[in-house]
Amino acid sequence: MSMDTNNVKVKHLNRDISIAQHTEYQAGVSETLQVQEVAILPSGSEDWTILRYNNNLNSLIETLKQIRTLVEDQVCHTKLAWEREIVIGVYDRSPDMTLKELSRRSGWSVKELLSLLLEKDIEENG
Repeated sequence: MSMDTNNVKVKHLNRDISIAQHTEYQAGVSETLQVQEVAILPSGSEDWTILRYNNNLNSLIETLKQIRTLVEDQVCHTKLAWEREIVIGVYDRSPDMTLKELSRRSGWSVKELLSLLLEKDIEENG
């Protein structure tokens, strides 16, 4: 058996993410197996987290959203609270996320988030 791989590597919150498509060729078999997956690469004692997606854009997008949530939840559980820049970045990229959800993920209280985001808004619009 031989394997042909195609990987794209990106980072999210200092975690390496691999978006991959693997084609496996087996000797004497005319069929090939295509595996399409997104993985959070191991860091420290953590194990691989792999989610597969179908051969369409919507499936890939949904899988990437799930991976993003898993990474953010892992970061939240390995630290007491996210750094200020991470909170702002996640808030800016997630317009549909409620402050309650951001609070749960980030380790910041809703009151602290409101204060931070109001401060950010004043700095930008000063």
